[in-house]
Amino acid sequence: MRGQIAKKLNRLYTHSLVKLTLLLGALFLLANCGRPISPENPLKREKINDGVSRKIIVEDKFEWAQIFTRIEANTPDGEQKFRVQIRSKQDSILWAAISDDMIGLRVGKAIVIGDSAAFTSTLLGLDWTGSAHDLAGMTGVEVPFPYLNKLLRGQLISAEPAMRYRFDTKHDTWVTQYAISGNRNVTVALDRELHVKHMTISDPKEIVDIEYSNVDERTGYPMLLELTLKSRPEYTVKIEVSEIRTEGPYNTPFSF
Repeated sequence: MRGQIAKKLNRLYTHSLVKLTLLLGALFLLANCGRPISPENPLKREKINDGVSRKIIVEDKFEWAQIFTRIEANTPDGEQKFRVQIRSKQDSILWAAISDDMIGLRVGKAIVIGDSAAFTSTLLGLDWTGSAHDLAGMTGVEVPFPYLNKLLRGQLISAEPAMRYRFDTKHDTWVTQYAISGNRNVTVALDRELHVKHMTISDPKEIVDIEYSNVDERTGYPMLLELTLKSRPEYTVKIEVSEIRTEGPYNTPFSF
């Protein structure tokens, strides 16, 4: 009799233990499925399959940045090269000192605050204020100044830090799509280390493709960006980063 009771108790204990293990396993899976991943907390490679959807955090850890760049623009009219020192505060200010790479002279200074911009040049005898979108034409440096702060920091444009992505096995990337102001759509692809690898910004008039490479390990910022216009494939812009500083705050002197 005692033996039978002991067997029943043992079966009951084993059954309860199995149920508890399954319950804990299910809770663990649920917790992990809902938890955003990030470069500091990536998903294990063996768990990444085609079509897997996860919320991913792409976050800038530095309030201030000073970035030294060399910008090369190739057009049917010829080639232009500039050295541009950029000082920026996250989501608020972008200041740029622009020099001609060929002759080594300061072309001028530009500042972007929100959608507004200003450019001053002693060399050209010019003082200008207007829209950030028009600054490229004014300076001759054909880059999307309204987005340049985000692009150089490897961040998404006009988006929350945490977005839902779907894994694309064919291209080995995490992909998300969203809309922004100005009737524009943005497609972003992250590599397996969750750094921006490719971005497309499109509107009814133009499509801009941006390729990122050579990520800086300390900051996660790209060291090389290449921009191409779909309507004018012969037109390309290359931005090479030579140095990144993040101590800040930095002076952004500007006056007419």
